[in-house]
Amino acid sequence: MLVFVGIVGNFLPFYLISWSEQHIQSSTAGILMGVGPILTLILSHFFTKDDKFTISKLISICIGFVGVLFIFEIDTFFNINSSNSIQLLSKFLIILAALGYMLSNIVAYNTLKHIDSFSITFFATLFGALASIPFLVISEFNQPSYFTLNSILPILYLGLFPTALAFQLRYHITKTSGPVFLSYVAYLIPIFALIWGFILLSEDIKVSSSIGICLILLGVFVGRKYQ
Repeated sequence: MLVFVGIVGNFLPFYLISWSEQHIQSSTAGILMGVGPILTLILSHFFTKDDKFTISKLISICIGFVGVLFIFEIDTFFNINSSNSIQLLSKFLIILAALGYMLSNIVAYNTLKHIDSFSITFFATLFGALASIPFLVISEFNQPSYFTLNSILPILYLGLFPTALAFQLRYHITKTSGPVFLSYVAYLIPIFALIWGFILLSEDIKVSSSIGICLILLGVFVGRKYQ
């Protein structure tokens, strides 16, 4: 299971998010990560013993799905061309990355309770890194990287804080409070993504995205309030 958690909950989301953010705004990626609680509501029915599907959850998922459509910008589905097709694909891959995070949380909760959170973090990161080696070799062979201080420092920051420290807290909370409770952190991701994207990258805050995030949060509220 540690191999599964490392690949599905570490390597896969990292790769998909990194690739997708080359083609869409960071704020859009952050908003799409907000579907995490909706995905957890679905997954918990099949992979946990005490959190089954209900009518209210179905309603919440439908509301959340409409919210996702707003973020995707519905008109792009009817006017697909070379310029926006790559953006559509990137948005789908962000959702797939969120699915990987949530699925790995549930698997860790169900099968790895006997392992301390530090060991889960270590081995999940290790197996995720091992899975990335073939891609690293191919990428460096085709397009060698030239490291500078300005590129190394962000890599160190990403490795230490959003990865090592965050994963340690993530698995600790999963083991103690469960994957559904942990998924609530996705409430904060879209908010900070919008704020920092606007402040640091001068990214636009679209009306459709704002409506989408409100619908996603409403969907999660309905699913948890009336379960």
